Amino acid sequence: MPEKLKIKRHKTRVNNPSALGGGVLYSKKLSHKIAKTQGFTLIEMLLTLAIVAILVSMAIPRYEQFVAQQDVSRVTQQIRDHLQLARTYAQTHQTTVQLCPVASANANDANPTCSQEATWRAWVVAEVDNKGAVRHVIARSEPILSHIQITSGNRKVIKMNRQGGADGLNSTFTIASTQLLNINRTLTLASNGRTRE
Repeated sequence: MPEKLKIKRHKTRVNNPSALGGGVLYSKKLSHKIAKTQGFTLIEMLLTLAIVAILVSMAIPRYEQFVAQQDVSRVTQQIRDHLQLARTYAQTHQTTVQLCPVASANANDANPTCSQEATWRAWVVAEVDNKGAVRHVIARSEPILSHIQITSGNRKVIKMNRQGGADGLNSTFTIASTQLLNINRTLTLASNGRTRE
C-alpha cells in the first residue's frame, strides 16, 4: 500500500507545477515547447518565398493576356454598337449616317472631319448631307488605348444609307493587341449594314 502512494505522489509532482519540487521540471519542459513553436526557420522562410515567386511568375503572363483580351473585346463591342446605332439612325430618320476615324486631337470638335489614317484611334458617328459634310454628331468613341490597333482595310469611311445598308462592299475591322500576339478579333460589316464576328 505505501508503494502505491509513492507512485501516485511521483506522478503528481511531475504533472502538477504547484507540487513541491515538480514546478521546476514542468516549467522547463513548457518553455522548451514554446521556444520550438515560435517563428520560422530560415529554410522554411526561403522555401515559402520560392513558392510564392514561382506562383507569381506563372500568374503575371496569364493576367496580362486576360487584360489584353478584355481591352480588345471592349473596343470590338464599341465599334459594333456604333455601327448598329448608325444603321438604326439612318433607317429611322431616313438620312445618311457615316462612321469614320478622326484625329485624336479633334475628336471632340463640334464638326469633326474624317481623317485618312490607316488605323483608327478615335471615331465619330454623324449624320451627313449629300456632300458628306457633318450636320451633327450622333456618337463619339471612347479614347482607344495605345496598345490596341484598329484597321478597316482600305475603307476609311463607313456610310449607312436610308435603308440601313452600308454603301460599298463588305468591310472588315480587325481589332488587335500590339503588346501580345494572337489576341485579336475580326468584325465584318455586310453590305446590308449587319455585323458579324
